[in-house]
Amino acid sequence: MHVLPPTREANEVPVPEATCAMEHPMSLTPFDICPNCSGEGTVHLVSTTEIRTVNKEAFAVPVDLFACQRCGEHFQTTEMEDSLVKARDMYRSKHGMVQPDQLIAWRRSLGLSQVELAAILGWGVATISRYENGKLQSDAHDKAMRMAMSSADTTMELVRNANDLDDHLRKRLIDELERKAASAALERAFTSSARTAPAESIRLDRLAQLVLLLSDADGIFVSKLNKLLFYSDFKFYQQYGRSLSGLAYERPPYGPVPSAFRLLYALLEQRGLIRQVEVSVGHAEGTQVLPLQPADRNLFDEDELGIILAIKKRFATMSANDISAASHREQAWIQTPMAALIDYTHAAALRF
Repeated sequence: MHVLPPTREANEVPVPEATCAMEHPMSLTPFDICPNCSGEGTVHLVSTTEIRTVNKEAFAVPVDLFACQRCGEHFQTTEMEDSLVKARDMYRSKHGMVQPDQLIAWRRSLGLSQVELAAILGWGVATISRYENGKLQSDAHDKAMRMAMSSADTTMELVRNANDLDDHLRKRLIDELERKAASAALERAFTSSARTAPAESIRLDRLAQLVLLLSDADGIFVSKLNKLLFYSDFKFYQQYGRSLSGLAYERPPYGPVPSAFRLLYALLEQRGLIRQVEVSVGHAEGTQVLPLQPADRNLFDEDELGIILAIKKRFATMSANDISAASHREQAWIQTPMAALIDYTHAAALRF
């Protein structure tokens, strides 16, 4: 274990502050003897506050450090986080700047090394390394990072214009970024078009898993899936006063449908969660949804899963036409004008 003196930088100098040092439970075994004055049993681990100045702005930073009661010296080990690092994080948070862990996560999400990211951004590898290790970035570099991280189109432009990038890597990145851009566009279209249940909002992650949970492994007609979503949401609303999906439902000619369902299924298909295929089964023709992965049930609690699975079981043997006919006997359908939103208060009169 190495002992480090307090860090000093020209424009980031800790200013002493009178605080009440508190005993800390961490083991003191490596410091039974003070490394400065050789005092035995005089070293204590304390929690205190240091004032750190970053770009002429002062931040009160909580720190842990070792202090000797005999000589008054204080010091840290390499295992302790430097207050300067914390102050920089606080500065970045205050000004909405990219944090080191965000930069690292973004680079890894693209499957890039520091060398490859440096080539894309047109910076030196040492610059990327310093920023990932906590060095405060310049305003210009921060703006460039935020633009690239928030826009797949911006990143694609950088990738296309990067001179020192392998051609295979360039193609892979452009393909991935084009998919992300298409997904983002579909998500914007869905969220701007979809109507929500009263005082509720849509969580796409839960909604996607609800669709997967209600789908059949060998495919389910979109018309039936829409009715299963309707019954699941309205049955849960009947018992618990809220929906499962957050979606509102509309009344077209062939039974209740979730708002903006075509955009929803297109988005889930683009994200690789489902596949839509045109099929003919007996006398039935139409679009089927095929789930491409198992549903994550961990996003639902026991009550929610109970309703979902009960609805799926209740209508398991019904065809798309049968469940559509059943929905036409619901008060929610009968008392709602054509093309209007179905009021969730009709859940009280649900037949199933």
